[in-house]
Amino acid sequence: MADSLPTDSGIVIDGRYRLITPLGTGSGGQVYLADDIRLRRQVAVRVLRRAYADDALFLEEFRSEIKKASTLDHPNLVPVHDWGEKELPYVVKEYLSGGSLRDLLDATGGISSSQALLIGIEVAKGLEYAHKRGVAHLALKPENIMFDFESNVRVADFGIAKTVANFSATEPRTPEDGDYLSPEQVHGRRSDQRSDVYSLASVLYECVICRQKKGKTGVADEPSSLSEQIESNQESFGSLASPLLQAGSTDPNERPNAGEFLELLMKATSDQNRPEPLPVMTGLEIENPISLHDDPTLIDLAKAPNNDGAILRLLKKIRSRINRWIWLILMFVIVLATVGAIYLGSQDDDELTTRIIPETAGMTVEEFNETIGDYWNLLEALDRLDGTLSGTILRTDPEAGEELEEGQTITYFISQGPELRLVPRNLIGIRLGDAESLLLGAELTLGEVTEELNEDFPAGIVISVSNSEEQIPTGSPVDLVVSLGPTIRTIPADLVGAKAEDAQTQLTLEGLQYQLVELYDENVPQGTVISLDPEPLTQVIRDTVVELRVSLGPPPEE
Repeated sequence: MADSLPTDSGIVIDGRYRLITPLGTGSGGQVYLADDIRLRRQVAVRVLRRAYADDALFLEEFRSEIKKASTLDHPNLVPVHDWGEKELPYVVKEYLSGGSLRDLLDATGGISSSQALLIGIEVAKGLEYAHKRGVAHLALKPENIMFDFESNVRVADFGIAKTVANFSATEPRTPEDGDYLSPEQVHGRRSDQRSDVYSLASVLYECVICRQKKGKTGVADEPSSLSEQIESNQESFGSLASPLLQAGSTDPNERPNAGEFLELLMKATSDQNRPEPLPVMTGLEIENPISLHDDPTLIDLAKAPNNDGAILRLLKKIRSRINRWIWLILMFVIVLATVGAIYLGSQDDDELTTRIIPETAGMTVEEFNETIGDYWNLLEALDRLDGTLSGTILRTDPEAGEELEEGQTITYFISQGPELRLVPRNLIGIRLGDAESLLLGAELTLGEVTEELNEDFPAGIVISVSNSEEQIPTGSPVDLVVSLGPTIRTIPADLVGAKAEDAQTQLTLEGLQYQLVELYDENVPQGTVISLDPEPLTQVIRDTVVELRVSLGPPPEE
């Protein structure tokens, strides 16, 4: 297949992953929401570009790095479920519905230093885990820092991002991609795990500063290096400035490793205000402000005691318990308010807040819209399924029969027709019956069979496939061209009485072979053709052996 495109929705990769809808363009290719047919779960599939599939050196490094990445198992990393190279290289990962840090920054214009500090701690945890196992990212940026449905921070693209970066000559880059690379990466020097620490510092710097820089262009006196930029904006970062200055050093030997950077970030929490919940977008396209973790170290952000003695430790303990009681009381009030709202709502029979999703499979889009009305928000996705008509509704998410509140979102899947099947590549050079068996095995059918004379293939052998598409819908016919064998030859009529050499030349030019038989003949001069078998003007197939009888002249006298 060619480079993957958004129109590839519905294609089944490796007989297992059905592409549903594109999610965006990532490292080296297109990212899709997909169904894992075997395990019946939704996953994210990154399909790489054709240029990589044809590069043996890339594939060798791709295999090595993905094998390393698939061994990583940490709460702050996006796991690699599967990978392969069928048609195009692909990587299967967990699907995260909360979007990326880039989406969050584009939506909010920037976050507070305490919010950035929390994100940095979670990312540093994942980096420390990976680095201890010899795996570096080397392409960390807001696009591959992800959030799941519960707003947990996850780092994506370990292995594949590094590989694509190493072969980036064929990969289009945006100017902003270089903002997160370490100086040694920008100048083509040797880079290692400390480059990831620099990239994380660059990302955290942007998280806080991008809101303030919004709308500014062409600042003439803006510092060039990351450390200079941080120094000029220290008041914006508070206690986060010191860790960023160390991680943003241009000399990799002066940077902390991921574990040391994590310790610096943890210490910085003591002088930061409590962060607001991150406005992470959920899969239902509503803001779901859920805290990153229930880790008391991150939530409290109280000043950690160093050498302040037992009194400060006691005060912290008392405050944590007070906070706990406050939260319990607040939760109790919320529960009472919810119960009251439900009770009051139940008293009004005229007001419906939920409805059961109707069965709409098989409807046209027009019929679907008439049935659903404007009670829910609708999102459209494309899919393929055998036995369905193009343009009809396949299913909804949530499914028919479930109750859904007014204003919530329903995703409806429109059929593009039957699933796409690969046309077998080994049809040419085999017998027609064997080719038909291969087509049936690929869930396709034998189409029109055309017969042609062919000098290279014997009769009954497939010589070409008329269809130009590599993938066609299930049950589609495939037209074949079958050989009738070589063109029929006619033995020349003027060989009898000709010189033997001339007769041999003419037979060879006709694509025939000859066998020379010499006989004595009193009436025919020596070297002259007496007769042929088969006789002249007889029609024969190519490479037929013609017996060429040539005179030796009169027999010798006894």
